[in-house]
Amino acid sequence: MKKKKLLIIGAGLSGLYTAFLLQDRYDVTVLEARERTGGRILNMYGHDMGPSWVWRHQTYILQLIDSLGLEYFEQYIYGDALYDAPEGVQRFSVPPSAPSYRVKGGMTKIINALEEKMHNSVKINEKVISLIEKERSVMVKTEHDTYEVDKVISTLPPRLAVETIKYDPPLEMAVREQLTNIPTWMGYSAKCVIEFEEAFWREEGLSGFGISHVGPLAEIHDASTGERAALFGFLHSNASYESIKENITVQLTRLYGDKASKPLNIYVVDWKKEIYTSTTLDSQPLADHPSYGFDVKHFNGKLIFSGTESAFKEGGYLEGAANATRNVIKHV
Repeated sequence: MKKKKLLIIGAGLSGLYTAFLLQDRYDVTVLEARERTGGRILNMYGHDMGPSWVWRHQTYILQLIDSLGLEYFEQYIYGDALYDAPEGVQRFSVPPSAPSYRVKGGMTKIINALEEKMHNSVKINEKVISLIEKERSVMVKTEHDTYEVDKVISTLPPRLAVETIKYDPPLEMAVREQLTNIPTWMGYSAKCVIEFEEAFWREEGLSGFGISHVGPLAEIHDASTGERAALFGFLHSNASYESIKENITVQLTRLYGDKASKPLNIYVVDWKKEIYTSTTLDSQPLADHPSYGFDVKHFNGKLIFSGTESAFKEGGYLEGAANATRNVIKHV
């Protein structure tokens, strides 16, 4: 029996995991606007520039990592932390917390492993511009091609799905407002990784964790891999990007001393400037973790909106993407 055609918009974790789980039931095509897969999962010279951590209670993502034969290791948290205040640097101890884990080789290992199982069904540089409902199908138009399929799953961040794709018939106003009001997780973030010759802070009894009201980094963590010693930090929302690498070096030297004054490399990714992740509505930082979770369909059920922001449990995290995937495959 000939398989029905399913098109998935977005080759991030949600899109690829959904495609992987449905490829035996459907003739699946995944379209990605970027020139790479992964979405908000991005590796730069061995470092995670997007999501970095999973936690022990996040069973779906850990099951996926295990099933793909990948390894993970515990985030380094041993030692004191630093508080960078206008009055000076203070050292303090941090109460024990639930351990977090990182994937050996970076989170893109998950993406690469899933993509390898997709039988060449992923197409990059294919930005979807419109979806048109037919009597029994959906017409998907990109900048380069047209596809006619039985069903579509959009795994784009909700705001991006509303702002960048034309729908015929249009989305109901209530649906547009609902999706527009959902913040894009990481859409406001800017992340920086700083490489060093050695993890000298560990030798000095520091965990690498720090918080700052001075900046430009607001929050700092150990980002060392098996191959490279590194710290990573999230930039303050009001940080100036003029001379940003020099200012980061000055801050880390103030915190960690002269050994921090000569980093090997500094990598910065500002997710607010990633047009296939964020919209103008995502330019402001979030006060707290959003209350995620939604169930939205269109075209009489032939179009389903999914992704980490749609997850009612662990929304925004990698576990949220896995939860959303597990939910959507029940309804396709």
